[in-house]
Amino acid sequence: MINHKAMKATKILAAAAALLLVFSCKEGNLENNGPSAGSNTPITLKADNVYPVMNQDTQTEDVLELSWNATTNMGSGARIEYILMIDRKGGNFESAYEIPLGVNTLKRSFTAGELNDILMDELGYDADEAIELDVCILAIIRNNLIADVVSNSLTITLTTFVPKLTSLYLIGDATTSSWELGNAIAMMPIPGEDGGFSWSGELGMGEIKFVTSLEEWVPSYGQGVEEGTLYLRTKMWEDESESIETEDPKIKISDPGTYRITVNIETMTYSMVKTGGPKYYNMYLTGTSVGETLEMFRVGYAFVKGVELQKGDLYFSVEPDDSGDHYWAATENQAVSDNAVSMTSGYKWNVTVPGKLYHINLYIKEGKEMADIVASDPYETIYLVGNATSAEWAIADAIPMTRKSEYVQEWSGTLKAGELKFTCDRKSDWYGAWYLASTPSKVPTGEVEPIIFVDKARKQTASMGIKAVDQKWLIREPGTYKITLDQKAETVIIAKQ
Repeated sequence: MINHKAMKATKILAAAAALLLVFSCKEGNLENNGPSAGSNTPITLKADNVYPVMNQDTQTEDVLELSWNATTNMGSGARIEYILMIDRKGGNFESAYEIPLGVNTLKRSFTAGELNDILMDELGYDADEAIELDVCILAIIRNNLIADVVSNSLTITLTTFVPKLTSLYLIGDATTSSWELGNAIAMMPIPGEDGGFSWSGELGMGEIKFVTSLEEWVPSYGQGVEEGTLYLRTKMWEDESESIETEDPKIKISDPGTYRITVNIETMTYSMVKTGGPKYYNMYLTGTSVGETLEMFRVGYAFVKGVELQKGDLYFSVEPDDSGDHYWAATENQAVSDNAVSMTSGYKWNVTVPGKLYHINLYIKEGKEMADIVASDPYETIYLVGNATSAEWAIADAIPMTRKSEYVQEWSGTLKAGELKFTCDRKSDWYGAWYLASTPSKVPTGEVEPIIFVDKARKQTASMGIKAVDQKWLIREPGTYKITLDQKAETVIIAKQ
């Protein structure tokens, strides 16, 4: 609220009795030593309609126009600022909501949506309430010798309503904005369809939902009970407690690609149609530095693999027998530190530092192809984190494994039903190095299984669209487990004892 010398509250309160009379007015009297003698010009406030029609159909239409005449500065040259005061009926404007109108303003129109926002956001009313408000105009005259002027009071009768949403945003770790609320992706309203919005673009593996604001997490829309239906989340916490979050089901994306999404928040339905995806769904690592041809793991438009390379060459093939298309180095004898890719050159990367573990990523989105080939030393300690562990999701409390050899780490202990993944560096922003499951929500078999390495701190990882990849193991049976993780072989055994 604007103070204005406590809004010269004593003057307004002194005029309270007069404000109760329609078209009554308070005259601003001069002090004896003011610029001139006499009374100021009264302000008469008028409304074109004291019963505005308030609903979704009039949400964007002007439903109320207030107008008034100008007062004067009594020849002082002082600035006159007008303020619209809005209060609950009979409140005498002691706790009024104020709208500064500036100078030379003698008219103010409101849409039903604007009035509804004032009633619900500023005055605390709920939807579908019938309300009577008192309104008046206060003229602040910037001269201490001249009294401010208060108009007559008018009573306006309004009814709040649930507004029709005019904006909807897509958010989630399957999108390029991840879970950064301020960067959620705007969807487009569907012309002629109430509550309809659409969006087309690329999604990676992960989850999405829909939010109505870039500043608030609720209300939001997620996965409903049945496929293609929505669930409305209206509050963050149960029973106003910040210890128990409300249900927040999300829509899972298991197949990356280009999608068209349509949503209708009035019928509470959505549809997703895949319109495109990676050019290839399989990729193989080959060359004299590799030895036998190795299948890579696909994550969206990227393929990943860790392997110990020997001295020699390296390239990529879409077929295990080296037939079909290839992804080559862009130049002859190209160093592995150079990420340029060609599909026609026939050149290979040159591996000059043998016997090292290399983490290899290939990005195949057309026109943006690149490779990221990085030699890596084994991490001294790998850590468990997730709600299947006693650490829950507190990464600072992630549970260390025991180093058994240069590349192999082990851990034995109790796991609960829940999710599990492995952090290599416990970075507090979660954008560090990880060993993840080869597919989302992978249930351990108790046998040797592949893992994938993702270093989310590397800018190349972000460029490849895999920074948000978060594929976890799903522990269904609580109990005692033994875990063996081999960084060199990029395998893990999660065995229930």
